[in-house]
Amino acid sequence: MGVKVNVVAGLFMMDVVGAEVIAGPSTAQATEPAGVITEIDLREGQAEVKRASLPGWRPAGPLLTLEAGDTVRTSRDATVVILLAGRRGTVKVAAANSPFEVPALGLTADQNKLARGWILLEESVKALLKVSNDGTQATLGTRGHASPPVIVTPRNGSVLPDSVVFQWVGRWTSRYTIRVIGPSGLVFERKDLAEMTFTYPPEAAPLTAGVHYRLRVTTEGESPQEVWFEVVDPVRAETIRRDLAELAADAGPMLSPNTLVVVQTAYLANHGLLVDSRLRLMLALQRDPNEATFHVLLGDIYERLGLPGQAAESFDHARFLAKRRAQR
Repeated sequence: MGVKVNVVAGLFMMDVVGAEVIAGPSTAQATEPAGVITEIDLREGQAEVKRASLPGWRPAGPLLTLEAGDTVRTSRDATVVILLAGRRGTVKVAAANSPFEVPALGLTADQNKLARGWILLEESVKALLKVSNDGTQATLGTRGHASPPVIVTPRNGSVLPDSVVFQWVGRWTSRYTIRVIGPSGLVFERKDLAEMTFTYPPEAAPLTAGVHYRLRVTTEGESPQEVWFEVVDPVRAETIRRDLAELAADAGPMLSPNTLVVVQTAYLANHGLLVDSRLRLMLALQRDPNEATFHVLLGDIYERLGLPGQAAESFDHARFLAKRRAQR
């Protein structure tokens, strides 16, 4: 039987407790969330959370939402990074400031005058904290991979014009043909591909913003696989790029590199750019493959892209990392 989790409007929250995954708001969720855990590094120690409304301590987990009055403590050399709502930046909980009680929300006059990057940060935090109220449940743990090839990127959505990358999952021994098909017919074709990642070349026919294109991947002995995608118009694309740059410039100095990736991923996903959100996470995982939060976010994106098998693998890897750390 799969593990059921609440799907979040932006990016869903989950607690990792040993090998278990518990998602959604806490049992006594009565107040507005005041923060979210974006990073955990246990090393040789432990990290725990005590709810203000509940007795006892529980292991801290990636993307665990925190309310005002909740307490986070670490032991030995373990650290936890908390992204605080209300444009308050991050707090790193370590031996020097443990235990740490999450402060209540409340903006000062100076905080209200913060730059646009901080406003974007707050929007991203809200995307991380906003739990879907439609009660949707997604069943995870049943892989059921479709017959290869399975197109991963793009996948039935919008992409930024500078990230038109085609990726699929299949057999390494196979050779693949990709075709981009527009309203008037074939736009681009490339045959006999051994690699399963291909970047749309700059010398190829330009892709028009807002046009509904189909990507078809074929290989001998398997059914053709097809998805659709649209390229974001230049004005909106420039706005997205500017927002990401301002987010990094204004809020970035107060955030660790991993937490900056988390909020930028939330921003992209919140604006419907799941493919670009996934690509940003994949780059971050190359740098830090043991950051459980990245795997949680990646699993959520896969679920929303309609790839339950890949989602289950990402969630399983997050659970594995948490369990391995808990056993140290």
